[in-house]
Amino acid sequence: MGQGGYIFCEWDSVQKDDPRFQAVFANLESAMINKCNTEWAPRTMGYLTPAAGQYGRTSILPELFDPNPNTYGGAAFGGAAAAGYSRPPAYWRQAFSETGHQTLIQGNRTGETMPEDWKVGWLGLAFPNKNQHITEIRMQIGDRKYGRINLEEMRIYNKPAIIFEEPFIIDEETSFHLYGYFDGAIPVSPFSPTLEVDSVDPTYVEYQRIVMLGEANYKMVDRALGNCGAAI
Repeated sequence: MGQGGYIFCEWDSVQKDDPRFQAVFANLESAMINKCNTEWAPRTMGYLTPAAGQYGRTSILPELFDPNPNTYGGAAFGGAAAAGYSRPPAYWRQAFSETGHQTLIQGNRTGETMPEDWKVGWLGLAFPNKNQHITEIRMQIGDRKYGRINLEEMRIYNKPAIIFEEPFIIDEETSFHLYGYFDGAIPVSPFSPTLEVDSVDPTYVEYQRIVMLGEANYKMVDRALGNCGAAI
């Protein structure tokens, strides 16, 4: 897994009509089941409604990660605000207060690792924005680093997504970093969005939605319960 290339595409078209995408998703699901069956034995796959002795599957939840630490200070999606920073969102739409190279998404435990008892099958990224501000990305999973990918081709698509031809499995308690270049510009005017941290000297921001595509498996259903949008 995670050895091949990638494609840019229209998300709704590839999801419905492209047999290669459907095969990639099926291969990812098979690999995730095999890994979980081996490492979480004797538990077996219970899909969306796991019974006792089974593990479950859901979408990739933003609360498994931290958003941009420049804006949110290392707090997790859906978590409490870090001192001096804005409260993180409970969804994939982030505020960016700086341009240039920075962390976009990272693991939400110490050392930017993934939570215990969760495994993520990462298929790609969707960018459902009117304006695209991320021009390049690169990522690191554990001690393995991957090369930079330029995303400016996405600007010619209406509903752009980048799909990995061979998806990645982000294992529990493994560090994860997605880096990117945010080109801005950050709008500064009385009508521009700001963070709520300081109303006297506001921090102006631009928003960008970066959606991780794929699936997440949890060992016990209790790990996936709680209020929607709450930190994991």
